Amino acid sequence: MKHYYIALAVLLIFARDVARANPPEYLAATREPAERASEEVSPIEEPFLPLHGWRLAPYSTEPFLRDSILSLEPRFYYRYVHNGQGVHEAFAGGGAMILTSGWWCETLQLGIGGYTTQPLATGPDPGGTGLLRPDGDGLVVLGQVWTKLRIESVTATLFRQEMELPFINGDDTRMIPNTFEAYRLDVNPSDVFRFGFAYVTREKSKTSAEFRPMSEVAGVRGIDRGTSVAGFLLGATNTTYIGGVNELTWDLLNIVYVEAGKTWQLWDDFQLRGELQFIDQRSVGDELLGSFETQLYGASLTASYRSAVLSISFTSTNNGLKILRQFGGVPAFNSVMVSDFAGDAEDSFRVGLSYDFARIGLAGFTAFANYVHGELLADRQEDEIDATVDYRIDHGPLKNFWLRLRYAHNTLSEQPATQDFRVILNYTLAF
Repeated sequence: MKHYYIALAVLLIFARDVARANPPEYLAATREPAERASEEVSPIEEPFLPLHGWRLAPYSTEPFLRDSILSLEPRFYYRYVHNGQGVHEAFAGGGAMILTSGWWCETLQLGIGGYTTQPLATGPDPGGTGLLRPDGDGLVVLGQVWTKLRIESVTATLFRQEMELPFINGDDTRMIPNTFEAYRLDVNPSDVFRFGFAYVTREKSKTSAEFRPMSEVAGVRGIDRGTSVAGFLLGATNTTYIGGVNELTWDLLNIVYVEAGKTWQLWDDFQLRGELQFIDQRSVGDELLGSFETQLYGASLTASYRSAVLSISFTSTNNGLKILRQFGGVPAFNSVMVSDFAGDAEDSFRVGLSYDFARIGLAGFTAFANYVHGELLADRQEDEIDATVDYRIDHGPLKNFWLRLRYAHNTLSEQPATQDFRVILNYTLAF
């Protein structure tokens, strides 16, 4: 059986550029809602936000200097949570400073990035908000130090970097993201087929300045094991596609994620998109996390018309174990602000709606909301409703100013309700 997973790891990949509707929480947290179904990001595409900032040497004739960008990305974040553990409240400030060079001889590029989060005002149990260290203190960390080497369609990225794969991702839902020490290879031979491989050795979590072995992050102390990753994408991003990724953490667990979708352009303003997803998690090798096996199946249908996007989705998790999330956010269709709705034997249904108010004259305002209902074992039920309102300025001296208000209310049978309120201010200094 172990040889089966080794072979599968060689066959599957990272993939990019797949558009997808109603993205899971770890992607939705740092992105505005799309205007069309085909423009939404997907767990399988490894999306990156565009890098804003200013060029350090715009008049140089050397691309390595001329195209170098320094990005200052301050963030202020207030979070209030009231749940079964009590009240958790904090207001934090910090953000990121990232320097990215241009390409030298179209072959070499360098990058370095630092992150910080610091308490500005704290209430009860500030560490419980996830904005600061567990003890409520701030932190400073050098989260990115990477080198890219490119030869035609092949690109290697080495050492500390951001990654946005299913389950291995930044999960940038608080002050600073997860980052990883990894060695990866991406191959893009054509517009309709791409594949890649990586070996991830360590992860820095959102509330820590320490890079720890992947096996330790997963919950096994005293053992140093990394994660082998491979995947593929086949098809055109705006028509029909299938992609998959396999993540094998040696002697602990193997995760398979597969996604397929198709978009229909029914007329100029109306798109319809259907998608399917499959997750398989199971113990492997010495089974240092114990012996387990679980799967999740999901289906989603999204319609968009004149800046309004309506989506419905269904997911079902097998009886025996919830979907684990050791290294980042869960790519399940019904993952929202508080819950992933991927519990043991949980069936869930979601309806979501987003709208860009620029179409009715309110430029910069967008909003989206979700309602999810889950059915669990022993007749237990889970419900969550959440709403997000954004205001973003895209011109003038306050360009890249982004204010986000979020609220979620989650109830689970026989447990106290969870209320989660967030105010987030992002701003990228650009000159």
